[in-house]
Amino acid sequence: MAAASGHNARLLALALALLLAALHLHGVVCDPSHTHFAMVSRNAPSWRPDRGGQGKVSAPSLDTCGCGPAPPPADPLKAASLDKCGCPPAPAPSPEDFLNENLQALYPVIQAFKATITSDPRGVTASWVGPNLCDSYFGGDMYKGFYCEHPPAPPGATTPKDNTTLTIASIDFNGYGLGAPSLAGFVDAFPDLALFHANSNNFSGEVPDLTGLPYFYELDLSNNNFSGAFPATVVPLGRLLFLDLRFNRFVGTVPPPVFDLTVVALFLNNNGFYGNIPDNFGSTTAEYLVVANNQFTGPIPRSIYNTSANLSEVLFLNNHLSGCLPYEIGLVEGLTVFDAGGNDITGPIPLSLGCLGLVEELNLAGNQLYGHIPDVLCALAKTGKLQNLSLSDNYFHSVGRRHCLELVRSKVLDVRLNCIPNFPHQRPALECARFYADPPQHCPFVPHIPCDLPGFRPPAAALPSAVAAEEGGGGGGGGN
Repeated sequence: MAAASGHNARLLALALALLLAALHLHGVVCDPSHTHFAMVSRNAPSWRPDRGGQGKVSAPSLDTCGCGPAPPPADPLKAASLDKCGCPPAPAPSPEDFLNENLQALYPVIQAFKATITSDPRGVTASWVGPNLCDSYFGGDMYKGFYCEHPPAPPGATTPKDNTTLTIASIDFNGYGLGAPSLAGFVDAFPDLALFHANSNNFSGEVPDLTGLPYFYELDLSNNNFSGAFPATVVPLGRLLFLDLRFNRFVGTVPPPVFDLTVVALFLNNNGFYGNIPDNFGSTTAEYLVVANNQFTGPIPRSIYNTSANLSEVLFLNNHLSGCLPYEIGLVEGLTVFDAGGNDITGPIPLSLGCLGLVEELNLAGNQLYGHIPDVLCALAKTGKLQNLSLSDNYFHSVGRRHCLELVRSKVLDVRLNCIPNFPHQRPALECARFYADPPQHCPFVPHIPCDLPGFRPPAAALPSAVAAEEGGGGGGGGN
């Protein structure tokens, strides 16, 4: 199961890379009318209002716990310690202190949310003071986690590049450890918001309704304390490109419309989702799709073949999936990672998997697969990009003699805990005999290879029995 652990690590690295890439976007396409709505601009000169005290707020003195007026401390952690003095909150900035009316309207939203924060181990909220909500845009360090940009102009108009339209376009709380009982009334109150990232915090409650935000396209609520059914407020978000709900405590079935979202990445892993994966799974536009470490049952939907134009990495591992391994997987030509380890999937390996010329990692370990491991699959280590093939902990009785044996020797192919005679570390013979006497399900063997692989064809002697098995609904393995 080392391969499964490696794929979990790969998943985490992938998610991190996607989020880091998003944080450095300087031009983003949401839809034809919302182009180049950049999330963050970090290289502009610092802006510090210093005329007539504009932009400055009262704060307790650094020397005592007195509540008289004083400049705000430069160190947000010191400011956080002063909050414990019992001083009344500093007066709100006057309207002329703000860059524009947009930011003036968002100031009370942030302050109201700040008042609900129950944990702030890094002292982040101490920087949420004063009128400089876009301080990071000008290279400053106030209002950590908030990033500003100019919203896109209406069709036919030009977006002014002065400060009159600057607004908060993204919020990134990744890794802050903030706690709050709800995000409702906060995230949904930023009319120009495009991104909300909140990985590794302690947020809970209802997921806000973000359908009123016309530019919104990335939602990351991973590694928090959300619970209950799949959030219904997410389903209508037709512009979403990135949805990450992993490592929460959601339970129940996943609504079919989730797979109609036009996302590039969809992470639902490490929750308590159960029931069948919806039949419209193949409607997804995702390149990266992870439903691992849940309680899903039933088969991998055969509609997966519809994802051929987009799906690159898919992880089904560690659920309770069953049924026959679908022939249609071999039609998803762009797959680079396929992981369905740790389930109850059965049947022979379809020869169609030999058409996955781009696949690098293929994990089917820990299932109830049986029959022959075909050379047409193992040949991908030479003709394709296959680097890791794990078929351990199944019930295979033989391996292809040409390519598969070579992969076993080179440790690219793991076949431990199977039923292969004269191979080390196999199941007891009695256990194998009992399995083949009463396999969990009789799955058809399809001898057809749906791509041009010169030199590979099922042996003529095997064809009649294979076809007969398919027509009769029984039979189990064989083929080259």
